Amino acid sequence: MAVVPVATGVLQRADGKVLISLRPEGKPWPGFWEFPGGKIEPGEAPEAALARELAEEIGVRVQVAEPLLRRDHPYPERTVALHFYLLRRWEGEPYGREGQQIRWVHPWEIAALDCLAPNLPVVAKLLNDLLPQPPLWLIADPARVATERFLPALGAAIDAGLRALVLRCKTPIAAELAQRLPAFLGELQDAGVQVYLNHPDPLPNWPVAGRHLTEAQLAHGLRPEQAFGVSCHSPACLQQAARLGARYAFLSPLFATATHPGAEALGPERFAEWVAPAALPVIALGGMTPERVALARQAGAQGVAVLSGILEAADPAQATRAYLAAWSENA
Repeated sequence: MAVVPVATGVLQRADGKVLISLRPEGKPWPGFWEFPGGKIEPGEAPEAALARELAEEIGVRVQVAEPLLRRDHPYPERTVALHFYLLRRWEGEPYGREGQQIRWVHPWEIAALDCLAPNLPVVAKLLNDLLPQPPLWLIADPARVATERFLPALGAAIDAGLRALVLRCKTPIAAELAQRLPAFLGELQDAGVQVYLNHPDPLPNWPVAGRHLTEAQLAHGLRPEQAFGVSCHSPACLQQAARLGARYAFLSPLFATATHPGAEALGPERFAEWVAPAALPVIALGGMTPERVALARQAGAQGVAVLSGILEAADPAQATRAYLAAWSENA
């Protein structure tokens, strides 16, 4: 199969918006949005091709181009070898020199458009750069630990560096804990900890960053007004979550788990296949241990999520530090 090298530019303004262009009639894939760029000629360096193509397509002169992402995308008749560059400095005002439409959009808006698939991983990287995902997430379930231990264990994990969690309340919370939680969550919010609520009801008075949905809730049409994340178990869910503007997605199970013995583990290879085209940050969940963090990161995860490995550990702070150290060692 022929390999066609392509240089592509992601122009980003100071307000965070990026430039996309609509492929015109007469070209392959007309009516689809993409980042501008074009074919690298034989013997031409990618940076030189980028400068030439952007001058021809949108009338700008490249000043600084930073390598952003390298991605191969197979089509039925050929494979496109894409070299993405991020541009924050250029000369000239972009316009459609070939009569094509151009548009400035926030990265999270792109997944809702008809966009060429090879561009979507760039969106995920841009989102992760704009809204950095903490490397470690905790699914904190009050039903899994003794009531009197829940908040102290959670506090210890926070003190050890945990900065993101999903508070899962699928069963009624003990009255004493329910009374103390709102004030505790307010303290976490003040400390910069992201908390997403997985609860049947929105609970608008609770100080949280947003809601966490299941794949079934998303499929049945639940659309929260505030920020949200999703637990996904399929590529279709990842695509739908991105189109609806989810801030992140958990993808599971990466490895086999005791909590869901009937669920087939994806394994690193299939996980990587599903993550590669995703247009939002993806967090690995399922059977995670510090020793497996490297595998999750190599498979494309932007973070890892833990259900039982922290709050149920003998020393939640030590367990938290072990996961964070494993992520840092494989940076």
